[in-house]
Amino acid sequence: MFSSDPPVVSATCHRFAPRLRVGRDERGTGMVGTLVGFLIFMILLLVAVQVLVRLYATSSLTSAAFSAARQVATAPVPAAAVADAQAAAVHQLGSFGAVHTVFRWEEVDGQQIVLQVRARAPGFVPLLGLGSIVRTVIVRTERVR
Repeated sequence: MFSSDPPVVSATCHRFAPRLRVGRDERGTGMVGTLVGFLIFMILLLVAVQVLVRLYATSSLTSAAFSAARQVATAPVPAAAVADAQAAAVHQLGSFGAVHTVFRWEEVDGQQIVLQVRARAPGFVPLLGLGSIVRTVIVRTERVR
């Protein structure tokens, strides 16, 4: 070797370099930010699921109420068909209809059928599931003359 050549340095010389002490107090901050972000994501996901379940319950309740009112409106004797139509609507709603639903037939006559259905809103989040779903269905009775 010539005396003017620089010394050969291996790729592992960074082991011997002095370690920087900067940033030691910031350890774990990535974990805290990740946990906060994950919690916010999970809360938003739970609220989205709550909204979807309530919309599904509202849609199912409206469909069952309309089917029951239409069944009574097309019956030859509307007042006699109320019990069967209500039983069919409860069956259509399943366990939700059997436990959480109240049917109130407001008007059953030769002109129109008015049915109000009230149900407790289902939910996963206790604060967002409060309240009830109320649907009123009006169906005209039409007779062939």
